[in-house]
Amino acid sequence: MPKKLVILGAQWGDEGKGKIVDLLSEKFDVSVRYQGGSNAGHTVVIDGVKYIMHLLPTGILHPHNIGVIAQGMVVDLKALKEEIEDIEAKGNKIPHKLYISDRAHVVMPYHKLLDKLFEKKNGVGTTLRGIGPAYMFKFMRKGIRMVDLFDQRMFEKKVEENIEFVKDIAEKVFGERFEIDTRYIEEEVIKPFEFLKDRIIDTAKFLRENSKSVIFEGAQGTLLDIDMGTYPYVTSSNSSALGLANGTGLSPKYFKDAQIYGVAKAYLTRVGGGPFPTEVHGEEAEKLREKGGEYGATTGRPRRVGWLDLVALKHAVDVNALDGIILTKLDVLDGYPEIKVCVAYEYNGKIYKDFPASLEVLENCKPVYETLPGWKGSTKGLTDISKLPPNARRYLEFIENYIGVPIVMLSTGPQRHEYLFL
Repeated sequence: MPKKLVILGAQWGDEGKGKIVDLLSEKFDVSVRYQGGSNAGHTVVIDGVKYIMHLLPTGILHPHNIGVIAQGMVVDLKALKEEIEDIEAKGNKIPHKLYISDRAHVVMPYHKLLDKLFEKKNGVGTTLRGIGPAYMFKFMRKGIRMVDLFDQRMFEKKVEENIEFVKDIAEKVFGERFEIDTRYIEEEVIKPFEFLKDRIIDTAKFLRENSKSVIFEGAQGTLLDIDMGTYPYVTSSNSSALGLANGTGLSPKYFKDAQIYGVAKAYLTRVGGGPFPTEVHGEEAEKLREKGGEYGATTGRPRRVGWLDLVALKHAVDVNALDGIILTKLDVLDGYPEIKVCVAYEYNGKIYKDFPASLEVLENCKPVYETLPGWKGSTKGLTDISKLPPNARRYLEFIENYIGVPIVMLSTGPQRHEYLFL
């Protein structure tokens, strides 16, 4: 394993990164989350026990692993405290090996209120966790950082100003009653802060001075990146490798010797609104959704499903300069007599082989498919490459030839041991 490894989503999130990071982070000393917030949901199954991680780095489930919540994240302190307590109730001790950046921004109760108002007015399918408004306040220079919570006078002044600001928006723009008071702030922010404040440090300095091995865990996926994704149906941070430097506070030079792997499903899913050229509907969708268990770890919402889109996957390879792909859920395609793979888009008589920025093109294009033969044998739980059905191997080779990087690993089930390296 390299000393620095980056694992990120190569699609619209939900690719199975949690299991992959949990598996690989056993070989690393430090795990880092560097963007997003509690809108992420990474699921790990260990000895039959399910862990759903929203804010904590997945690698922290290993006893030796130090977890870092870096400055690019927006942190819901109450949700973080509850997540720690839930994991500790299952026998895994967390606080003594967790560090939180003093520069990370805090998700405030009024951010969640604004999220609901914005979604009600012009929804893009957010999780309503206040993530977008928290980033909005950050870039408006109205945000509250972890370090501000150590200064009661500063904190109270900022909260008072922000509540007045949000009150005006809620009542004058949306015509909605504004009901957040200081007691609510106490329960949602102050009490959880007291529980966590001993773990708040300069994490950028910690990482710069760290000589141990580090795994960086991306949340969401490249196609949800604020700049390189299907804007405006995206998340509010750089969920591609573009977020590494600003999300950690580390120079791009720090990552020059890192390996970067993208995680992708053998088909494709999406949660919320936005273009999805290869989406399927009706009975075909229900079959794929049920076989894949495609319901959100964070929201429980049924995911939209479709065939693998190699135009979009090649875009992720290029944006992130991926060294390889880790493919998950190949077993969901077991038993399909034929499998479609999108190799181009057609729009107004023009063929697109590069992923377009235009929302108009993405929403109205037709996928150009190659149809590949399916396989009869099972790939579920495989740990021996020699037992991979020949047509499954051909499917992988077709993907590799199109995207130009190798598939380095297969995840063949939710358990830690269900994988094989290629």
